[in-house]
Formats: sequence, structure tokens, C-alpha cells
Amino acid sequence: MNITSVVLKVGSKGAEVTKLQEGLKKLNFYSGIVDGIFGSQTKAAVINFQKSQQLIPDGIVGEKTWTKLNAVLQENNPRFDFRVISVQEFISSNGIKDFNPKSIAVQLFNNSFDEEGRKSEDISVAYPTRETAVIVYTIIGLADDSVGGIRNRIELKRNQNKWEIVWVGEQYKCQLGRGHQDWSGSLCS
Repeated sequence: MNITSVVLKVGSKGAEVTKLQEGLKKLNFYSGIVDGIFGSQTKAAVINFQKSQQLIPDGIVGEKTWTKLNAVLQENNPRFDFRVISVQEFISSNGIKDFNPKSIAVQLFNNSFDEEGRKSEDISVAYPTRETAVIVYTIIGLADDSVGGIRNRIELKRNQNKWEIVWVGEQYKCQLGRGHQDWSGSLCS
């Protein structure tokens, strides 16, 4: 979703309203039809959401409401606002040979070079269940005129005592003046 520049209110129509309705529906604030038309039912859902987030309950979706909605949706969906990367592309571009989660983390960390502008690198490995693992790898400070940081989320699943990568996503944080300043799956300009 991650739309913050579009203000929506009763009478608004289009793809942004559809995204708003879908987000509110996922959070159980909206039970109507997702039709892209901001009517009284959508306004009531927005007001209830705003009240739940201690925002001014005016029924108008501006930057503060979008920001809160995006944050709540992200908490409920860890894949929210990532650009999906082909698993095979990720494996080959990073030279992944061993699929144990900790080994992948070491391979990713060892693949990084001490580049100009590099401010920080962070990698974490979590095991939500015995059969799943999640690696989050973040680099801040890139020698790039538009991208300031990259974050990868790599999800693995154990299948008959062998780990396999099942999903990879990437987020970007843009350089000042080159796009969004928050983590997003949208490319920088």
C-alpha cells in the first residue's frame, strides 16, 4: 500500500480507495464491498480505525492515517511492502551453496565488500517455528546515487531435514531527494 501523498475522503474514487478498503478489510474495520468508491461505509471504517490509533477521527485519509494504516498492516504481514525477488535469481546472484539458515547469513555477510559510503550492515536469523527460518539482511550506505539502503527478507522452510529458500523480498530506502525515506518495495528514482 504505502501511499502517503494521496488524500482520500467521501467522494474519492479509484485504485487508492480500493487499496484503502482492502487494508481496512484485512484489519476488520471494513466489511463492505471493495469497489474503489469512498462512501459512508468507508468513512465509518476510517473513523473507527482513526479512533483505534488515537488519530483525529475526521474520516479523511491523509498522511498520518496512511502512515498508521501502513504500520499496522506491516505488523500483521511481515511480507508487506517488499518487492518479490526470484528465489533462483537470489541464489545465483549471491552464490548460495549451503542452505542452512546460519550458513546463508554467513555467506551473505562474507559477500559484502567494504564499499565507499557504507555506514552499517546488520543480519539476523530467527526461527519462528522448528520448520521455518527468516533471515533479514540490511545494508545502509551504498555507493549509489539513488538507493541509500537495501533490506532483504529470506524465508526458509525445512523439508525432510533439508532447508530450502521459499521466498525472498527486497526493500529500499532512497537517498535524500531520490524518493521515499522509509523502507519500501518501491524502487528509488
